[in-house]
Amino acid sequence: MAQNSGNHPEQVNGAEQYALTGPTADSGQSLGSQVRSVFQNVMFGLITTLFLVGTVLLLLFPIMPGPEPVELQVGDIAPETILAPYEVNYVSEIDLQEAEAAALQSVQDVYDPPDPRIGRQQVRRARLIAAFMRDVRADTFADEGLRLNYVDQVTFVDLPPDIVASLLTMSDEHFNLVEQEVVRLIQDAMSEQVAEGRVDQVTSQLELKVSTDLPDALVPVAVEMARDLIAANSIRNDAATEEARQIALDAIDLEPVIIREGEVVIRAGEEVTERHIEALDALDLSPAEALAWEAVASVIIATIFSTLVLGGYLVFIGGTWTERPLHLLVLVTLFLIFLATAQTMLPDRSTLAFLFPIAAFGLILTAIVNTEYAALSVIVLAALTGFFTTQSLELTSYLALSGILGAGSLRTRSRLNAFFIAGLFAALGGIAVLLVFRLPDMPETLRLVQLILFAVLNGLFSAGIALVLLFLVGLITGQATTLRMIDLMRPDNSWQRRLQSEALGTYNHTISVANLAEAAAAEIGADRQLVRVGVMYHDIGKLHNPGFFAENRNQSADLSSFEDLSWAQRARIIKDHVIKGVEWARKSKLPPQVIDFIAEHHGTMQISFFLQKAEEEAQANGGELTRAQRQQFFYDGPKPRSRETGITMLADACESAARAIKPQDRAAITDLVNRIVQDRIDAAQLDDSGLTFGDVNAIKATFVRALDGMYHPRIQYPSDKKAIAAPPTVEANPDDEEQVAAMIGAPDVQEPEDEVVLEADGDLSDRDRLPASATLAEEAQPEAEVNPSDSSSDQPDDKE
Repeated sequence: MAQNSGNHPEQVNGAEQYALTGPTADSGQSLGSQVRSVFQNVMFGLITTLFLVGTVLLLLFPIMPGPEPVELQVGDIAPETILAPYEVNYVSEIDLQEAEAAALQSVQDVYDPPDPRIGRQQVRRARLIAAFMRDVRADTFADEGLRLNYVDQVTFVDLPPDIVASLLTMSDEHFNLVEQEVVRLIQDAMSEQVAEGRVDQVTSQLELKVSTDLPDALVPVAVEMARDLIAANSIRNDAATEEARQIALDAIDLEPVIIREGEVVIRAGEEVTERHIEALDALDLSPAEALAWEAVASVIIATIFSTLVLGGYLVFIGGTWTERPLHLLVLVTLFLIFLATAQTMLPDRSTLAFLFPIAAFGLILTAIVNTEYAALSVIVLAALTGFFTTQSLELTSYLALSGILGAGSLRTRSRLNAFFIAGLFAALGGIAVLLVFRLPDMPETLRLVQLILFAVLNGLFSAGIALVLLFLVGLITGQATTLRMIDLMRPDNSWQRRLQSEALGTYNHTISVANLAEAAAAEIGADRQLVRVGVMYHDIGKLHNPGFFAENRNQSADLSSFEDLSWAQRARIIKDHVIKGVEWARKSKLPPQVIDFIAEHHGTMQISFFLQKAEEEAQANGGELTRAQRQQFFYDGPKPRSRETGITMLADACESAARAIKPQDRAAITDLVNRIVQDRIDAAQLDDSGLTFGDVNAIKATFVRALDGMYHPRIQYPSDKKAIAAPPTVEANPDDEEQVAAMIGAPDVQEPEDEVVLEADGDLSDRDRLPASATLAEEAQPEAEVNPSDSSSDQPDDKE
């Protein structure tokens, strides 16, 4: 089923096939649309600016002054005792730095396994050096200086001159002993791990490992040569070392520092330490610093992101909210009010902070927008509170969860207790967060119980605050808020009292349609409360002249005053109850959603019976109706633009037809409902309603069940002395309200249900049939088929 958006000119001014068109009308509508569009865009921009500027100012500048700052520095002597103004817990940076340093010191460097090739390589070098020195020792032609110069060319060792001289002058036997000892020392030392950076630790132990058989004079020579040739065989693994350090750092688990409200922070006469300054910073008692550009930029970014999230939802998902400046302004104002309240209650993070009624904000938005937008707004508001609470995760989570649960648990707006039940769900969310954050710290039982009690009070207060604010929102915007809807449903409401006293038949019809429509709304998940209230007011226009409608008169009524009315005038009487109803509803400041029921419950359907009579009369006079004349026989509309008004159109027509025809079995009721609903579909009356084919099928099934209960056959008991009159018989469309209306003057025909009194004579010869071309479009119009007030109708009770 098509679901077009917007109001097409032809839908507003009459039936599509007979819409007035032309350059003048199009130009005027185009200009008006452009002006409205410009106005809406300007207002949207101004309201968005208000949100941006208001949010930034509230985040940057406190409303309530904080505690008096304390001017102290490390090393000062405290002139007075300083107490904590509220409870705070924080992780000490001083403790964290000390713990990190200790963790790093506890981690040893990680080295790769020893490489045996390096040890063998160093042994070969030792033997090569020994062989080279033998050659130098054997060179008898070189003097002592030249031989020393030869030894200095060896790059692998750096021996002192006295050791080199000893190597060149000792006997061959001693030289061989030195060579053997050097090789042995290298082999012994490098057979184990010689870590990079720790070679000196190994070489410092060489003298202790020298063989006892080596002459003492040769020990320094062997040790010096071996020291230079011992190298690291295990290289430091930087990646593994850093990983081990990170593991140690991650294992740090510091207990947060908890300062209770009223606890001494610094005693008078005590020297101020770095830890004292840290505690003062955590309590926001240090002198305030000038706003840094980074802080301002952070606030602006957070505000812009919040605007995009909330505004984007309204633009792309929220339907027509951006086209209603007053309603949009109310949303922005509510957000800023709650943000300002948070700015007042949250910064001190005392017990008062846990009473901030963020759930009330969620409940209000659920009632006037929807649950999704309410949850989104609560999350944004809770996130922004981080600027007031120094990023307190506990308090932010407390607010977010309680607000979301409150908004999500408001299942119905029609009962006040639903708000308090939602408030209890909000309290449960807050309690859950308190237990998660407080239990690990083993809090005092009394303190935990106090916070839980505050969470419960928060939920209940939020429900009450939401109801009060909803009442104010309804007064300002005229929107159908919960309290406003409950007030409108009261049978002693002024309009309902007037219907009961001045148009009782119309009132009875209204009650029946309300029960029928509400049952269908419940079946498809539409707004039951809105449907009932809208139906209760959809026919108030009949109070303009209640005697014109058959359900509000008796058989002895004088109908002579209507004999001279033209068919167009009679159609105008029917149409006027819609026009007059909208006019009165606006003057009474009824909610726009309720006014829609009055304007849309006939859509742009044609008044077929009167149109047919007018056409016959024109043809008898040798002419035909002009387009403008035909237009008089169509309702002005618009077509139903919501599921709720679409349900009302169908319920109104089906109930009226059933009252007039009184079908004798369920099959007749089913046929009646199917034909009336299909006729509205064929006439494109439900295209803008949002109803799907699945919804329509469910609605029809609900109507059949309900009407079957209303109009099932009654048992005629033997004691009955008076036969029950048979229903009127018609040939073309037995549920056509206007055909029934044409018969209202006949004394032997049962009273019709809901129609204008148009005839006074009893001649039915030319009025008891409908032309074959007549459609069901007007066959069951609720205005044309009134709720009869006679006792034989067996009016069903109100299911409310």
